[in-house]
Amino acid sequence: MSGILALASAVAGMDRAELERLVRRRRVQSPAAVLDPIGLATELLRPESVARTLSALERSSLAALLDADRAAPAQVDELAALGLFGVAERAAHEGSQRGMPVPLPEVEGVLRDALEAAGIDPAELHDGEAADSPPDLDAPLVSDPEGSWYATGLTAVAQAAECLRVLGERPGRLNRNGTVAVATVRALSEATRIDGDQTVRTLTALDRAALTSTALSDAALFPAAGSAAWLLSASASRWLALAEAALGSMSGELRATLRHGDPSDLAAAAAALPQRFPLLPETEFAAARSFAADAEHLGLTVQGRLSEVARLLLAGEREAAEALVQGIFPAASPGVYVQPDLSVVVPGPLSPDDEAVLASLTAPEHVGVASTRRITEASVSAGLERGLTAPEARAVFERLSLTGIPQPLDYLLSSLAERLGSIVVDEHHGDDGRTSITVTRPDLAETLLVDRALQHLQLHRAPGTGPGTGTGTGTALLSKLRIDHVLAALADARYPATARRTAHPDGDPGSAAAVDAASAAGASMASTTRAEAGSAGPGAAPGPPLPDVLAALVDRVFAAARSEPGSGDFTRRLELAIRDRSTVRVTAEARGESRTFTLLPVSVNAGRLRASDQAAGVERTLPISTITAVDPA
Repeated sequence: MSGILALASAVAGMDRAELERLVRRRRVQSPAAVLDPIGLATELLRPESVARTLSALERSSLAALLDADRAAPAQVDELAALGLFGVAERAAHEGSQRGMPVPLPEVEGVLRDALEAAGIDPAELHDGEAADSPPDLDAPLVSDPEGSWYATGLTAVAQAAECLRVLGERPGRLNRNGTVAVATVRALSEATRIDGDQTVRTLTALDRAALTSTALSDAALFPAAGSAAWLLSASASRWLALAEAALGSMSGELRATLRHGDPSDLAAAAAALPQRFPLLPETEFAAARSFAADAEHLGLTVQGRLSEVARLLLAGEREAAEALVQGIFPAASPGVYVQPDLSVVVPGPLSPDDEAVLASLTAPEHVGVASTRRITEASVSAGLERGLTAPEARAVFERLSLTGIPQPLDYLLSSLAERLGSIVVDEHHGDDGRTSITVTRPDLAETLLVDRALQHLQLHRAPGTGPGTGTGTGTALLSKLRIDHVLAALADARYPATARRTAHPDGDPGSAAAVDAASAAGASMASTTRAEAGSAGPGAAPGPPLPDVLAALVDRVFAAARSEPGSGDFTRRLELAIRDRSTVRVTAEARGESRTFTLLPVSVNAGRLRASDQAAGVERTLPISTITAVDPA
């Protein structure tokens, strides 16, 4: 026997808010085709829709669907709000607006099939629920009193910043399905010297915090618009952003399991998920285990147990969590130790500006609470090519180094200044060229003018200069090509050139502004914008407005349910017969006389039933108000 009528009666008895919650929580496959409670009930009882809803239910709720008599009334009401229970149709003389909850055959059938496929005996559902241990409210919730989680958290923050800077220079690639390509992970791991598994978890943390974005049309991964502000913030603020985003992405099933057991043991909750939600797909169990590992990576847990600050964040006590983090995270380090072998020991987190400029001149070797970087000719050259001058690079090391500038570094800076500073390429705004080239040595300028490898640049002297003359700081040459073409041509011809870029408005070259520029460029490529993440849990603020197609569905169903007050049950039976093209026995009473007809309903409109009486060979029209019974033929 179909449960469509029982569910339609339940839908018809809902107020608008209840109906909106039902439509929001249950996916409707064809919303435009739903015109009334019968239509919505038919959609909600599709096997795939029922199976999807059952997969997210706890063991006790599954047991309640099979034996409602043993379930708490509140639990039955919650399942009815999900469209998994119907209501008994009321007799015409009853004035109550709601009947008793009744099981739906379609739901029970899908549930028993799912339990059989999972190898679960329905009789064991109640036994498994009883086996769950209740939360120990007297257990200490501070699982890590020494605060050792912060070292892991600082490392995660440093790794995230390093990955963002690399992506700002070289955006990653995506697979066809939008996931990060293995080649991107490998390249990031090599560039940052971060383990591959840690790189994957770092990218996950950045994505959850909306600090990376994707352009699917170009299959590119790059820093998001908010990443520049994140890089300009202190370590404590950076960690809080990553931590809150991670905890906000915890699935509702994992969160419920954590509340039900030891509220500090996230690893145990992930392990217990299959017991509490037996019909969840295996992918969800794997995702829960991966989430527990991500939490360990961020320092939210220590050996699987939530740290105190993580517990505060989960409880919504953001101010207390921030005060705890600010109190335990170390202040910015005053400088670094530059060794004679050109290694740089960073004893702790630096200020954002110092961190950025040091990263632009050095290459990472180990990223952690105390990091190690290395000064190489390539790293310093890259910094100079980004726009720093040799004197500025020397000033950075003089300011940051707590051990001064060792002789090998002094020699390297002097050598690079001599070689890289001899040709400086800059943008030029004028009719005579788009790029200017300042050459410190007159003989080198003459060589550039006659070098056949550079003929396509069409180099010529700036107006007012001739052989043997210069600008005071060197000979000025002009080209009509763009600066990037000129730099590429000089590099191919093996002339060391330095680009003098326009200063970033937000800080020195190599600062978060470079990442901001990369994110802005990437955002212009993106065909769609990131939707705000996060799903509302119990007691959370109302979600976003329903999409127009679903809002229209709610309006239609709500209006149809109230179009015939006092005769809704008969109307829904007739509407179902119309949809199924089945005959029904209709009893009508007028002037004290009662008659029963076997009819094939055609339409219900304006308070009247139009139906075909095939036995009599006529079409009958009956007022809905005169109908006293509608039964299967």
